[in-house]
Amino acid sequence: MNSLGRHILAEFYECDPAMLNDPAAIEQAMNEAAEVSGATIVQSVFHMFSPYGVSGVVVVAESHLAVHTWPEYGFAAVDFFTCGEVDAGAAIRRLEERFGAGRVTSREIERGVLGVFGQGPGALAGPGSGERAGVLAGPGNGEETR
Repeated sequence: MNSLGRHILAEFYECDPAMLNDPAAIEQAMNEAAEVSGATIVQSVFHMFSPYGVSGVVVVAESHLAVHTWPEYGFAAVDFFTCGEVDAGAAIRRLEERFGAGRVTSREIERGVLGVFGQGPGALAGPGSGERAGVLAGPGNGEETR
């Protein structure tokens, strides 16, 4: 099956709360993750919420790497969307280390699936294609847990 890109959704549990509440440290970790994946960094923007939590994005030539943190729960949600050849697994492993995560789950979703159900090249999956809409991958459906 051909697709326009891959979207990796990763959830980091049991993380270091201080790390997840430090926007400079989060930005550094996210940029490192993009670099080790082989992505080309374009720009990064991060924001600190009050009283705690950080959101940010690293725009890469291949698309983006984004994070939202909940230090009070030791939790971070990361998504890495890529249209190019990058090692998303290397990025997730780097963030696992930097966040001090005790547990990580991830799932991959193909985006812009082309040529589904014999519709031919260039045909996007959608209504009438037989594709199930609104269903995220889960256990037994492409989800990985470490």
